[in-house]
Amino acid sequence: MTLRTKLLLAQIPLGLALILVCVFSVTTLFSLGSHSQTILKDNYRSVLAAQRMKDALERIEDQLALGVFTAKREEAFADAAQYRQQFEAELAVQESNITEPGEGEVTTRLRALWGRYQEQGAALLTRREAAEAHAFYFAELEPTLQKVRAAADEILVQNQDAIVHKSERVRRTAEQMSTLMIAAASGSLIVGLWLSILLTNRFLRPLSVLRQTTQQLGEGDFTVRAHVHGTDELAHLARDFNAMASRLTEYRNSSLGELLQAQQASQAAIDSLPDPVVVFGIAGDVRTVNRVAETLLGLSVEPETAREPLGKLDPHVRTTLERLRTHILSGKGAYAPKGFEEAIRMSSSDGDHYLLARATPVYEPRGGIVGATIVLQDVTRLRRFDELKSDLVATVAHEFRTPLTSLRMAIHLCLEQVVGSLTEKQMDLLSAAREDCERLQAMVDDLLDLSLIEADRMTRKIEQ
Repeated sequence: MTLRTKLLLAQIPLGLALILVCVFSVTTLFSLGSHSQTILKDNYRSVLAAQRMKDALERIEDQLALGVFTAKREEAFADAAQYRQQFEAELAVQESNITEPGEGEVTTRLRALWGRYQEQGAALLTRREAAEAHAFYFAELEPTLQKVRAAADEILVQNQDAIVHKSERVRRTAEQMSTLMIAAASGSLIVGLWLSILLTNRFLRPLSVLRQTTQQLGEGDFTVRAHVHGTDELAHLARDFNAMASRLTEYRNSSLGELLQAQQASQAAIDSLPDPVVVFGIAGDVRTVNRVAETLLGLSVEPETAREPLGKLDPHVRTTLERLRTHILSGKGAYAPKGFEEAIRMSSSDGDHYLLARATPVYEPRGGIVGATIVLQDVTRLRRFDELKSDLVATVAHEFRTPLTSLRMAIHLCLEQVVGSLTEKQMDLLSAAREDCERLQAMVDDLLDLSLIEADRMTRKIEQ
């Protein structure tokens, strides 16, 4: 089964939920529509028939009254026969559309009253005298007509009430259906979504296995394998990944792997040095640095710093590295510093550091230069010892000057015989002592001048 098929299968529960919601919605709509059709079919036809029967009764009553109280009896009775047929047709419709409890009894009574009314109407035609016709109309025909009208009104009210009750029932049913449809739709969607998420997570779990395995492989664990079963694309990818891991293991165990281990060993050796080390390529790019250089100088061989590897360095450090790199790559040979005055001062969190740079070329087997290695030796302590030495020399020379001056003055006074006469032998000894004092004075003066010159040179170097 392919991954595409599995993902499609994961969406089936959600699709089934949508289909269920659609089917339930359509069923609900059809149910509500059937209720409306029931109202129209069952009750509206009876209401219409009852109303038409009442209209026909009105016309019949008008024609009979016209025939009784005027001379147009024959024409009026003929017109009334037409409305009687209309009433008869609507009554037949009502008899075939009995839908409500008690409606059949009322319709049967209406049929009986209507039959009596027709008989009385026929009897009215036999009354030729006006007075007799009037009396018969008001005594017999009019009460029967009112009963027929009352029966028709009762049928009308029954069906109108039924329409109202059924409409209310349909409204309640619609509300219940709406609530039920919302609940069913929400439940179906939630269940479908949950099943879809569950199946999707299950089908995509091999991706998590592959991610973890890839991460472990990237960390150097070449024995890791992705255990994914199946025949889909992820299973094929896992098998290809395992084959790649096996080839990498073989590669690591081969001569190339040994070369890689040698490179890692050389990098570890460079990292073990306590001083910053920077190795440049023939094009002037930074090939490698040790950890001290990364920590102290902020150098890096990451791709984002490949264009300007020295861009973030201290200006003094960058100038020194560029100068030594140019010196080596131009074929001038190794570079050794001339003294502590070339040391570079760098400020860090643990105080100032003085770095003394020296550079050596990197040769290929045939003797060509392929790079430059620059070591920035930390001479902070040595420089402090040198400063202490200079200070000591200056202090000793300064302290020698005062007693030496007194000694010279005493010898000079003795030679001038200010304190008394001297023998020839004493004169020779004092002259030799004065010459030694003069040499010692010259030496003290030279030491003081040397201390001053060195202090001035160091001051100018620091200012630069």
